[in-house]
Order: sequence, then structure tokens, then C-alpha cells
Amino acid sequence: MAPDVNLSQLFKGNLDGNPGAALQEMMRAILIRTQFLPAVRHVIGWRGLKQSAAPVESWTAKIRDYAGVFGLFFMEVEPTPGWVTGLFGLCYFPDPEEALVERYSLRAAAFTQTADYRPCVRDFMQHPEMCELFGVGSLLLAVRADQRALALMMQSLSSQRTVAREGVRMLRDGQMVELVAPGGCDQDLPAFETSHGFFDVLAASVTFNLEQPPACLIDRRYPATLAVYDRSGAVTHQEAPDLWSGLVALGYGAGDFEALCSTVAAAESVPLAAVQADGPDTVPGDYQDKLWWRAHELRDSKSVDKKILGVDDRPPLIILTGFLGSGKTSFLQHFIEYQTQRSRFVAVIQNEVGKIGLDGKLLDYAVTEIDEGCVCCSLVGSLKRAIHGILESFSPDYVILETSGLANPLNLLDEMAGLEDTVRFDCTVTVVDALNFDEALADYRIAVDQIRAADVLILNKCDLVGDAQVQILRQRLCELKPNAPVLAAIGGDVNPALILDVEEGVTEAGKHQPSVPTGSTKGASSQTHVQDGLWSRSLTFTRKLDREKFMRAVESLPRSIFRAKGIIEISDPPQTMLFQYVAGRYELSALPQARTRDRFLTLIGKADDAGGFDRAEQLIQAAEA
Repeated sequence: MAPDVNLSQLFKGNLDGNPGAALQEMMRAILIRTQFLPAVRHVIGWRGLKQSAAPVESWTAKIRDYAGVFGLFFMEVEPTPGWVTGLFGLCYFPDPEEALVERYSLRAAAFTQTADYRPCVRDFMQHPEMCELFGVGSLLLAVRADQRALALMMQSLSSQRTVAREGVRMLRDGQMVELVAPGGCDQDLPAFETSHGFFDVLAASVTFNLEQPPACLIDRRYPATLAVYDRSGAVTHQEAPDLWSGLVALGYGAGDFEALCSTVAAAESVPLAAVQADGPDTVPGDYQDKLWWRAHELRDSKSVDKKILGVDDRPPLIILTGFLGSGKTSFLQHFIEYQTQRSRFVAVIQNEVGKIGLDGKLLDYAVTEIDEGCVCCSLVGSLKRAIHGILESFSPDYVILETSGLANPLNLLDEMAGLEDTVRFDCTVTVVDALNFDEALADYRIAVDQIRAADVLILNKCDLVGDAQVQILRQRLCELKPNAPVLAAIGGDVNPALILDVEEGVTEAGKHQPSVPTGSTKGASSQTHVQDGLWSRSLTFTRKLDREKFMRAVESLPRSIFRAKGIIEISDPPQTMLFQYVAGRYELSALPQARTRDRFLTLIGKADDAGGFDRAEQLIQAAEA
């Protein structure tokens, strides 16, 4: 007999008193908790998740292999004796350029080409017609009354087929044009296949959160009909021998899942086909390799995706500072949005006491806000202990320590050494208010120290001063901090790839897109962008580098080189290494599981030193064995 499920980690709601709220809370926990571990999230297939504004639980999500956006929303509690069951609607909003658009109805396909489409997708629950036009199926989450078992089910049609009895014609350029021939299909959407893509990812998330595989799989196929409409809008249904309605269920723990499926499908007739299995070895081939059978084993692979991506296991720690009103929050919002779009998770620590934590515990930090891309915490104790606790709970891709406007970041530098085992100190970013620059520096010594502590300076609110003043401020910042790049910004909007990670030449999957390799690095580089006085160029290597010579080259890099990162091969002994360099600080760490054979370094430097790259290239070239 399968072991009982442990639901205590998923919800603490009142399943008997308020089943609808409890089931929504449980679905929320399944979705959010999977996002905490970047490796797990990536392997399972999540590529983005956002909660929608609505009275009921509703989400938009992007998953692997789908260009469009899925919409999930709570509908109602279903009557199922012995179980508490919630019904969730599922939509798929295709990308306007996706071929699948042609399979939707004319009305839906036309809407995808309008300017209102994407905003309506983001808030799809505010527009009831969205669910009508783009619905593809339904999901059911069921918990046995004694909470010993859980089931996840999906219902959908093999194809949502709609026929226009008289066809569809429209006036175009003064002539009637036939869009659908009489008796032709207005819609023939592969709803089951589309819904199954989302079901696979959600089911793997359930397995991961329950820490146990499904005890059984049930797959049933029932007869289905197609819809026929006429000019009056009247709809009738006709038998369609080639269509079927599919029910797929995964059962966890000890429960009569077969009876549950029969209850859910009570309105259906006798199934055309049925499959029931208790493990991957006894199911049809299509189901044997589903991740939901083994996602519970991902528990101990918190950093697997980081190794695959060729980055350090420790998340980068970024100190974000700036005087009062400089625009730190605006920059932070852009940074989080940028990372969320790339399915990365950010932990923000604010070094001042905030609201009472959501968990209600006395910790060195308090969680004040969490969404699909970020957890925000207030520091209420030791920074070191707070970071340890956050990493244990959330495993973020980035940790940002946001100081208060009156904090001196120089006072934090001593603490960085004590954090080397858990985070990698990346850089200090200081946001400077261009409009109030003179007043801040004249009246507050702390504003000067914030600039001098910076590895990167963001000159914000440049739209509020003239171009000539921007140039004057750039010069003054260079006098205060000569080697820090100065990036002009409006509303705190700066491309994070310019300053916080070297992404040029490295894809999200971790494979380097190399320049043309040659016997030496000479001529193998190319300028990738020039923005705010920065350049980015890549070197590729076909030979190993001598460790001592390479380290001497690094120590001698021009001061205009701000950042470098890449994968290199060291000789004596032969070893693959990850190299990271920021403003004179650098690390060289073993990377035994590099998944790309390319060996490269990408450098970012200041454009005002025209020969900086050439000198760096010569120094590194001399280290080739």
C-alpha cells in the first residue's frame, strides 16, 4: 500500500470549514514552493509565473516548449463523496506569431493580433471573454477527507472542433470574402495535447512538493462531440467518432482513485479506452518517462542547474546603495523584472526593520513580500545568519542587500569576508540622483562615501537635467571614483547584463556562442555593444592557459577593465576553471561539470581607454601554454 501523503507543508487551512479557500491555498503552495529552487524550477519546466489580480486564485505561467502563456484559475468546489475537490479552469493564450493561432476560432485568432491582447492576457480574469475564447481544459485538485491521499486530474477534448454550418464571410475592400467554407471548421484546437503540457509540469511540481511519486495513473477516453453553429448563433452538438474527451489522473497516497475518477466523469458514457498503472514500468510508453514519476528525487539537487549553466554554486551578493530618493527602488524593480523574465529568483534584504514577517517567526530576517520572482526581507539581526536562513528556504539566483539611504556601505565590507562560504560578493552598485547631486554631496558626507564605495555608478534622473549637466556630473563622479563605470539612467532603468553579469556570448542554457576560434586569441574578438561608455568583447581559446602566467596577467589587467567572466582550461594540472573578475577582485574556481567545450573570456571595460582591450588581450595571450 502506498504511504499516506503529508500535506502539512502545503497548507494549514480549514479543509472542512472552508474547502474552497483551502484548495486554493494548496494550489498556491504547489506553484510557489516549486519556484524557490532555481534548479528544480528549471528542470521541471517552469519558465515564469505570475499571480493575477482576481477575487479567486488565478495565475499566468510560461512553461518549457510553449511560446504562449497559460492561465489557471479557481472555479468551484466539486461534489465528490469522501473527497474535497476543487475545479480549476485552464486557458492557453498563444503567442501572436505561434502557428497554433490558426487552430483557434476566427474571433480568438483575430484578437491575438490586436494591441489589447497582451494586456488582457496579463489580467485575463478581468476579461471574462478571455476564458471563453482561450479555454483548453480543466484541472481538479482533490484531497481525501481524512487527508491521507491527494489526486491531480485533467479533463480536456482531443480537439475543440467548431463547425460553421453556413460558413463565415466578411466584407473586405468592398467584396465579400469567404473565410470558412459552409460546413468547414472555424476551430480545431488540439486542446488535450496543449493541456497535457501544463499538466506534466504541474504534476511534477506536486510530486516534488509531496516528496513522493504517484501511487497510480489513470487514463480514460470517452466519446466526444463537436459544436455546430449557424448564423443566428444557435449551437448544437453532433457525434464525432474521431474525437474523444480525455481524463488523466495521478493519485498520491492511499485512496480509491478509480472511484474518484468515475465520480468526476459521471456525466460521461462508458469509456472508449482506459489505462490504469501503479508505476512507470507498467504504463504505456508515452507515460514512462514523465518527470512526475521521479521529481521527488530533485530534492537534493538545489544547484544542478547552476553547474549546468557554468556558474558558481553560491549566488552573487550585490550591495545596492544610494542616497535618499536617488531611485534605488526603481532600479531594483527593473532588475527583478529582468531576472523574472529569465526564470530567475531574487532575494532582497533591506537593512532596516520592516513589517512583521509572513511566517511570524523570530528570525534574523522577516519576509515582508514574496511573488513569483522575488522574496523581500527585512534584516532584523545578524546579516550572516539571515543569509544562511534565506538560502536554506529559497535558494535564490541573486541576493541583493539594499541599504537605507543613510547607510554607509563601507561599513559592510568587513562582513563580506564572513559570507564567502554562502554567497559570492559581486559588486556594490550606487544610485546617484542627478537632480539633487550638489545638495547631497555638500550637506551629507555619507553621500560621498556611497559613491566611493561603488563598483558601478548609476547616474539616475538624467531626464531632469540637461545633457551638459550630465557630462559635468559624469566627470565629477569619475573624480570621486575613477575606475567605476558611470551609467546614465532614467527611472532607474539600466540593463542588468551590462553591470551585474557578463552575458554576452553565453546563452541561458549555458552554451557559449563563440567568436571565430583561431590558434591564438588575436582577431577572435568582436565588439558586441557600446552603451554608456562601456564595451564588451570576447576572447576564445583553443589551448590551455598556464596558471601562474594567467594569474600575473589578471593582476596586471588595465584598470579600465571592469568585469570579466568565462570558462578556461588550466594546465599543470589540467583542469577546467570558472573565472570571475569584478573591479580588481577575482576568483578562479574548479568547474568539473562544464557542459560546454568552448573556452572563453568575456570582458567589459570603459570606452574612454581605447587601448584597454588590446593590452588585456596581449597579457592573457601570453598565458597560453
